[in-house]
Amino acid sequence: MKKRSSDPMPFKLAVFMLAIGILLGSIFTFGMQYWNENIPREECRVVKTQFLSYDEIWHAKPTVSLVKIAIDCTDGNRYFIDGVSINEGLRDQLSSLSKNDDITLLIHPDSNTIVEFSNGKTVLLNFDETIGKLEGESTGFLFLGLFMYLCALVGLYYTVYHMIRRKAKR
Repeated sequence: MKKRSSDPMPFKLAVFMLAIGILLGSIFTFGMQYWNENIPREECRVVKTQFLSYDEIWHAKPTVSLVKIAIDCTDGNRYFIDGVSINEGLRDQLSSLSKNDDITLLIHPDSNTIVEFSNGKTVLLNFDETIGKLEGESTGFLFLGLFMYLCALVGLYYTVYHMIRRKAKR
């Protein structure tokens, strides 16, 4: 019969949880709040250019999902639409654009993502809707960040627990 360990959490796992919890908690809590900050329209960078093409960027893990859309323009730059803003209507409208169509983009100053996209006659991506969706995404990541901080606290508790036990054995 195998002897059961009295350690509720191994030391290496506790240190790992502490480090990853602090790192990911900070990124999810503060990074996403910064990158998806609710900003006024006037703070966005306006880009007037011509459309060349677009690429859908997919990730296969853990499930297959459309992460973002890259917009290639005649100014030589590539701009991105965040996955939270993508829907079938937007994809259909992008596929109907022709090469060298004039487009106007509003670019978020912190994340450099497109928050409004228009081609003169049609608004493909609305500023207010995009900012609202980015704010919702930030809120979701805030809760995930707080969960990661909780994991860090558990890791800290068991790291201190193991250090005290080692000191008591000396």
